[in-house]
Parts: sequence; C-alpha cells; structure tokens
Amino acid sequence: MVKRPDRLAKTQVGPFDRRFYDTDKRISSIGSGSLGGKAQGLALLDDLISYDFDSSPFAGIDVSVPTMTVIRTGVFDAFMERNDLYEVAYSEASDDRITHAFLRADLPFEVLGDLRALIEQVHTPLAIRSSSLMEDATYEPFAGVYATKMIPNDQYRVTTRFHNLVQAIKYIYASTFYRSAKNYRMATGHDHQNEKMGVIIQEVVGKRYRNRFYPELSGVARSYNFYPVGKAKHEDGVINLALGLGKTVVDGGISWIYSPVYPRVG
Repeated sequence: MVKRPDRLAKTQVGPFDRRFYDTDKRISSIGSGSLGGKAQGLALLDDLISYDFDSSPFAGIDVSVPTMTVIRTGVFDAFMERNDLYEVAYSEASDDRITHAFLRADLPFEVLGDLRALIEQVHTPLAIRSSSLMEDATYEPFAGVYATKMIPNDQYRVTTRFHNLVQAIKYIYASTFYRSAKNYRMATGHDHQNEKMGVIIQEVVGKRYRNRFYPELSGVARSYNFYPVGKAKHEDGVINLALGLGKTVVDGGISWIYSPVYPRVG
C-alpha cells in the first residue's frame, strides 16, 4: 500500500495524452472546466484505492476504477454556444426534437483529434456516461436522471467507431434537457441554467468469447439496509450483485443480496 500524500481538497485529473494507453494512467480528461460530480467521485475513489486500500487479501484480483477519459464541462459550454442550442434546449420541445437538434450539431473541433486518437487505441465496448455538476450530490442524488449510452465499439473501420462515439457524446448532452431531467431539477429546486454536463468515456469490464463480449458482474452498494436479515443491522448497508450489466439490479430483477458485514448470512 502506497503512503498517502497530504489530503487534497479535490482529486486532480491530468489532461489526456495521445500516448495515454502506453502509460499506467487510468483516468484523464479533455478540455477545461469541471469534471462533473460523477467523474469527480470516481477519481476520488481511484485515489482512495491507490493510497488507502490494502489489496493483499485479494491476490489475483484487480480492484480498480475502469479506465476512463472525461470530457470536461467547458466542452459542453462551447458545444451549446457555437451551435446556438440554448433556445431549443430551454424550450418546451419534445425529447425527440431536442435529440435531433443536438445530433445534427458539431462538437468543438478542438476535441476531435483527442477523441479520434482515443478510439483508435480502444477496442472494447464503451459506456458513455453523464457527469453533470449536480450529479452525485450527497442529499439530492441524480441517479438515472441523465442518459448513459453503450456502444459496442467493435466495427473494423476507425471512422465508424469514431462517428458512433461522437454521436453518443452529443446524445448525453441532449439528455441534460429532456423533460424528465427538467422536471427533476425543478422538483429539487435547481436552476436549469446552473447545470452543465461532463461526459465519461469508460471501458466496459468483461471478457471476449469468440465474437461476443461478456460483462462479468455488476452491483449496487447502499449504506442503509431497509430489510436486514439474521445478524445484519440497518446501518450495515446492503449489496446487490448480478451477472452482466447493471440493468438486472436497477430494474429490480433477481440478484444476490447480502450484508457486507455478514456476507454468509442467509
């Protein structure tokens, strides 16, 4: 375990380097501005694992945050302003119309070279995730409010994979202004104009089998267990695990549920 340096007020994430995948860096960023709440939380978790986590009891298991690159909120600002999207974004337009307008718009040219370099080096499926300023707030969680886009990233042509990545990023931007997102912000007392969107480009963890890619395991951990069994207490928390991606858990499907304090209690 590495000795932790003095605690930083905010975890630092360096700029994307086009030789990123030739280094041991797991997290990088593109553009200026904020990482957004979700990305900042993941960066902090990566920091905690590096300095505070004792991996010796878990020999042969890689405990880490999957490799990711974050597009900072300054890129979102430039995208919105250069394409004159605020009018349709703040209007009463349908989600489909907003999506159409955003997908027709152009990402800032300054980031295209880095995105192209990234997609040339990555051949695993990617999760394109939202990371807004308001996400992962302590008392007002925004889980499920904004979109996530999964892309297989398995096409032979780099141009095709690059196009799919760019479209997915613009789709995440569009979801900032969907009706459900606006309603949620209104219900929680947030001003629409204070929200900005970062985007996480993160590798999906799994294994290939012939021409298929199988995500192995996913789960959700909660700090409070409303239905403890056996010796478990409410404050011990609860974990749900399921095979594959997290849809089974999030949608309330059949999953393995246990207390992290008493994992063997039935």
